[in-house]
Amino acid sequence: MFSRGARTWTATVPPESGVDAVDARGAASADEARLRILVQRVQEGDLSAFEQLYEATKLDAARTLRHLVGNRVEVDDLLQETYLRLLTAVKGFRGESRFKTFLYRVCANVALSHLRWKRRRPEDPFADPPEMVATEEDPERAAERRQAARLVEAALEKLKPKKRIVFVYAELCGMSPDEIALAVGSSPNTVRSRLHHARLEFTEAMQRLVVARPVGGSHGRS
Repeated sequence: MFSRGARTWTATVPPESGVDAVDARGAASADEARLRILVQRVQEGDLSAFEQLYEATKLDAARTLRHLVGNRVEVDDLLQETYLRLLTAVKGFRGESRFKTFLYRVCANVALSHLRWKRRRPEDPFADPPEMVATEEDPERAAERRQAARLVEAALEKLKPKKRIVFVYAELCGMSPDEIALAVGSSPNTVRSRLHHARLEFTEAMQRLVVARPVGGSHGRS
């Protein structure tokens, strides 16, 4: 939920409809053009355009933040902070990159601050995540899924924030080094170097965590 003054905008939207592969590039161009028109209106002081910009991009921003911070519970607050920052930052958008790349940079800055804060508060990597399991899911499969998710998040926690961000953008968001460089404000070569080390460190962390995993999972089942 994003709130500003008397305005309140929910972060829940219906799923986007599919786009045929042959039309994807044209649709992306049209989407970018629409976003740039909204940005220009925001830069001219039209706050209703910012509401439309929020509605058009919040799903992408929420997904990105979810991947970056690894905790669904924290995303709503971070999403609100992202758009509060964007309201000011968008005035500096000059069109040198896609608007969503610009948005991802704001997401990265918010996530980076959060991850640095979180690294000062170590948590049990095998503790159950604060989320509900669907009632129709097989309990054993649900336990395995939660354990796998905990291992991945624990491995990501071992990465320094800047490495984690480039790893998530590359591996989960499918962004190229050039796109990541624009999003995080670094050179493509720096991104490639961070990504190389992040992949190695993530793999090593996963191996160590699997070996150290408590027998029978976090509940000590035999």
